[in-house]
This record gives sequence, C-alpha cells and structure tokens, in this order.
Amino acid sequence: MTYLGNNVNTFTDPFAGFPGGNPLPAIGFSAPPEALNPGKNAIFVTPHQPFLYAQNSRNPYLQAWNLTLERELFGGWMARASYAASKGTALVSVRDINPAIYTPGATTATTNLRRPNQLYAAIPLSEPVGNSNYNSLQLTTEKRFSKGFSVLANYTWSKTIDDVQGSANKGNGVVVTNPFDHRLDRGPADYDTPHIFNFSGLWSLPGHYKNPVAKFVLGGWNLTSIINIASGFPFTITSGVDNARTGQGGQHGDLVGNPNLGDRSEGAMLDQYLNKAAFAPNALGTYGNIGRNTYRGPGRALWDSGLSKDFPIHERLKAQFRFEAFNTLNHANFNLPTGGINSANFLKITSAGDPRILQMALRFAW
Repeated sequence: MTYLGNNVNTFTDPFAGFPGGNPLPAIGFSAPPEALNPGKNAIFVTPHQPFLYAQNSRNPYLQAWNLTLERELFGGWMARASYAASKGTALVSVRDINPAIYTPGATTATTNLRRPNQLYAAIPLSEPVGNSNYNSLQLTTEKRFSKGFSVLANYTWSKTIDDVQGSANKGNGVVVTNPFDHRLDRGPADYDTPHIFNFSGLWSLPGHYKNPVAKFVLGGWNLTSIINIASGFPFTITSGVDNARTGQGGQHGDLVGNPNLGDRSEGAMLDQYLNKAAFAPNALGTYGNIGRNTYRGPGRALWDSGLSKDFPIHERLKAQFRFEAFNTLNHANFNLPTGGINSANFLKITSAGDPRILQMALRFAW
C-alpha cells in the first residue's frame, strides 16, 4: 500500500488528512501482533505496482568458440589469424505485461484506464529471453624482442548484436520498447565496435658510450608506444515521448528525411552531428520506424607514449624514471551526441574524452 503524506501528518497521528481516516484502525504503535488486522473496510491504494519473475527464470550462459592459424616468419616475426565468436543465451529482459492499449484519441492521462488489468500499473516481468551474438576476424602480427625492439599489432573486424535495450541492463526496470514485439530492439549492441586497431611497441634507443657519466645519463633509455584506433559506438534516436501510449518511454523516433549533412567543419559537426530536420517523434500508436542503434558516433584514436630508464645505483639498489604522455597528440575524442528528439541538445555533442595528460614517476627497487 502507498500512503501519501501531507502537512497535517504527525508521529502521533500519521494518517491525519488521509481520506477515510486510518485505513488500519486496529494498528497502533503499541498494538499487539494479533491486532494487525486491517478489517474489511480497509482502503487499499490502486493501482498496485508489482515486479514479477518468470517461472522459467534461469541464469544466463555464454558459449564461445574460436579457430586460430599461426605462422612463424623470418627474423622473429609471427603472424596469426583467428575467427572468434560467442553467443549469449537466456539474458535478462524485462517487459511490461500490463501495457496500456492504444486507441484513437488516447492520451497519457488515460494510461491506467487503458490497461488490461486496471488494479495494476505497469507489471514488469523479468524473463530469460534475451540473446546476443559476436563474430570477429582477428589479425595479429608480433615481433619478439630482438635487435632492440618488439612490436605487437592487431586488427579486429567484428559485429555484436543483441536484443535488449541497454545491452548491460541490470534487470531492475522495463527495457523492452515494444511489449508486443521483443525483436524491435534487436540491433547492434551498445558496445559494438566494427573496427579496432591496436599497436604497441618497445624500442630500446641505440647508443654506446665509453664515458661512465655519459653512459649513466644517456644510455639505456626505452621508448614505448600504444596506439588504439576504433569505430564509434552506436546510438539510438529516441522520441522522448510516449506516443505509443503504453505508459512507458524509450520509444524510437521516425525518419522523415535525409540524416546526412556531408563534410563539415568540426564545430558544425559538434553543433549538429546529423540533420535534425530528418527526425520526428514517433507517430501516435507506433514505436518509431528507426531501429535501435542505427547510427554511429565519432570514431576514437589514442596514442599513449612513454620514455623510461633504469639507473643502477648500487648492487641491490636501482631507480627507474618514467615520463608518460596519455593522448600524446591531444586528439579530441568526442562522445556520443544526444539522441533524444525532445532534448534541447538533440544531436549535439557536448562532451569528450580526456585531453593530453603528462606524468612523471621515479621508482626505487632494492
């Protein structure tokens, strides 16, 4: 039951101002357990708001498989090609099994009056019906450390698909957009990244010094680099309104024009990532004709680098100096644009990843 307080409630009379007075008249702060009986005239506030779990609920499980071909090449180089895949089954999915039914002229004010069971509001049902799949081609080349350097480079071409809005949902709220069609949410996963390139390398800077001081200061420096280049994450155009009149949000927008704006300056792209005029709220009684995660945000590129050297001080004591630069080129990696049509920032990019960060460290080991 739900009791809504007001300005006349007190600890001595917590039900003051409640319609009909105390709905549980037999209950007092000192009442014995046998007195906890509301009686036949008790008032129960509706609609109720339960949360249900399907009878066939079970733990999700993941199946994974891969095939790898590896070949050792000349000069310490190695090449590898892999197919890697996985499938998630019985993932948690929550849908409303008591949604309001759309009728012509329906408004959001009549939501509960149009539910099949008007004693209840939304009835979220957690079900083990979600699925995901991942397929990838992974190409790797590696050179083991020799002749003063080592290299590891990898390229992944992949596709990740699932059918649960908010791929990493916690199962504590409705995530199914259309309670009558679970497949409406099938699309690229929120973390789907079709192209990923990674590179890491270590280069022991050359130099031979006979002078002990020069050798101590200039010799033994190592340069390291890590490069990551990846596709942008996908995002959904949402209407931000309940035009389906089901009593829940998360509905998609409608595509009514050409979303592409062509090549533009960075400032223009940040202000309007796609053509705003190409999108409109979903038509009444529908869930939107744009699929989930149809569009993709800006790609990402990062180069981290480091310079280090070990200084032998004593037989058991040495120091290591490190200078590191994260996002060395200070490249702007922009986050996703706002996807809600009803937002004042619709299709604007308002944030980005970290700028260049520099740090130095000195470590002693003994």
